[in-house]
Amino acid sequence: MRQSVIVLSIFTLASCASMQSDSGMGRARVNIIKPEILISQLSSVPSAARHVEGAIPIQYALRVANRSSEPITLKRVTVQSMGMGAYNVDSTGRPFDTRILPEEYQIVEFWVPANVSQATILGANGPVTLRATLHFDSPVGQFQEVVVQQVNGMPGRDGAQ
Repeated sequence: MRQSVIVLSIFTLASCASMQSDSGMGRARVNIIKPEILISQLSSVPSAARHVEGAIPIQYALRVANRSSEPITLKRVTVQSMGMGAYNVDSTGRPFDTRILPEEYQIVEFWVPANVSQATILGANGPVTLRATLHFDSPVGQFQEVVVQQVNGMPGRDGAQ
């Protein structure tokens, strides 16, 4: 019994320590102006491979504009596709440590594995709806933002290229 109490105490201390943020505020409720977020697909599949099925790598650019008066730091991005689209992205996370000053923006790029399960006329260059969860830290505490946006591998289709 005493051993299990010690193990539980150690586990509780470890979980509390892992919830500390760079600000030292932990998961305190944050009252901050939400950042503007835009996801763009940078990669596209060549015309010759448009009707291919299987695994493909997809590159995204994530633009985060800080509209608050506090600096924010992007700590992690997790993306996954929703519904039917040109390809599927399983929940995939990428760590970052990108500081964004007030009234400025930063663009980060990252690759994720995707799968074309059924070839379409546009192939992997067609539209895909992504759900992105962004984790931030700030001097006033941690917060997260969830956005759902449609991306497209065809230049000019998602407003970013």
